[in-house]
Amino acid sequence: MRLFFSYLTKSFFGIWVTTVFGFLVLIGLLDSLANAGDILADGGGFIDTFKYMGLRAPVIFDRIFVFTIVVAILLTFVKLIRQHELVALLGFGISVPKQLLLMTPVVLATAFTSITIIDYTIAPAVRALQSWGIGEYKVKNITEENPLWLEDKGRIVRASQRIDYNTLGELEFFTRTETGDVDSIMWADRATFEGDNWTLEGIKTLDIKDADGERRIAKTEINPRLWETRQDPKSIARLAADPRDLSMSEMRNFSKRGNSGSKPRFAYTFWQTHRITRPLAAWVLLLVAVPLMQKTGRQDTGDKALIIGLGMGFLFLILDGAMATFAASGGMAVPVAIAIPIVLYAIIGTWLCLKAESL
Repeated sequence: MRLFFSYLTKSFFGIWVTTVFGFLVLIGLLDSLANAGDILADGGGFIDTFKYMGLRAPVIFDRIFVFTIVVAILLTFVKLIRQHELVALLGFGISVPKQLLLMTPVVLATAFTSITIIDYTIAPAVRALQSWGIGEYKVKNITEENPLWLEDKGRIVRASQRIDYNTLGELEFFTRTETGDVDSIMWADRATFEGDNWTLEGIKTLDIKDADGERRIAKTEINPRLWETRQDPKSIARLAADPRDLSMSEMRNFSKRGNSGSKPRFAYTFWQTHRITRPLAAWVLLLVAVPLMQKTGRQDTGDKALIIGLGMGFLFLILDGAMATFAASGGMAVPVAIAIPIVLYAIIGTWLCLKAESL
C-alpha cells in the first residue's frame, strides 16, 4: 500500500503542478493581450506585460485551482489506464474505495496549500493592480457608478472617484444627529494622502440644522482642511475590493456588523465560507472522478471518461458560480448556497462508487 500511495501521490502532484503552470501561462497571456492597450498606454513595455501577468496570477489561480485539481486527478488515472497500471491496482485488491483513500491525502493537501497561497498573495496583488488602475480594476475601483460608502467617526462618507492610489475625488461628508438626521453636508473635490493624513481641497459646507425648509447657500472654504480618519490608502483599497479578492482575515473583519466594505456583510461571509470549504469541494470531485475512470478494457485509453470528467468539473463550476451569485447578492442563505453543489456531487459520487463496486 505504501508503494501505491507514494506512486499515486508523486504522479498526481507532478501532473497538478504542470497543469497549474500551463493554465496560468495560457490565461495570463490571453488576459495580458486583452489589456495590452492599458499596459502600453503609459509607456509600459515588455517587462510590464510580465509584471501584469505576475500580479494577476493569484487572482486567476483563485478562480481555477479547484478545476486544476479535477484535471490532475483525471490525467493521473488516464496515465494509469494507458500504462495498464489500473488493472494491476485492481488485481492487487486496490478497489475504488481504497483508491479514494490513497488519493485523499494528496488532494486535500493540495487544496489546503492552494487556499493558503491564495490567502497570502491575492490581497497584495489586487491592491497593486488597483494602484496601477489597469484593465478591469478601472471599473472595479471607486467610480460614480460604483461609489464607496463608509462610516467614519459618526459621519457617512461617499467617495465617487479614485484619481490615483493616494487620491480620492468627489467626496461627500454627512454629519448626523443622534437620531440619524443629517446636520450638515460637506463636499470636497479631492482628498490627498500625504504623510499620515488626508488633506481635503475644494471644500464646500452646508449647514442644514434647524433649517425647517429655509433655503441656505453652501459656503466655500479657500484653505485646505485635514481629514482626521483611521482610513489610509491601504484600507480604502480593502474597502473597494471585491470580497473574494481579500484575505480570509479581511473577509472575517468585514463580515462583522458595522464593518462592511463595498458590499453587504453577508457577501464577505459567503466568500470566506466558500474559500474554507474548497478542500471539501475538491474531495467531493475526487469522489466523482475516481469511479468514472475505472476503465480496464484492453483498448481503453480513458479519453471518453476524461471528457465526461471534465464536463462534470465544468458543471460543478457553473453550479457553484450560480450559487455564489445568488448568495453574494442576498438572494440565498450562505449555508444553502455552499451546500447545494457539494451535496449534489457527493450524492452523484457515492452512486458512481456503489455502481463501480457492483460491476
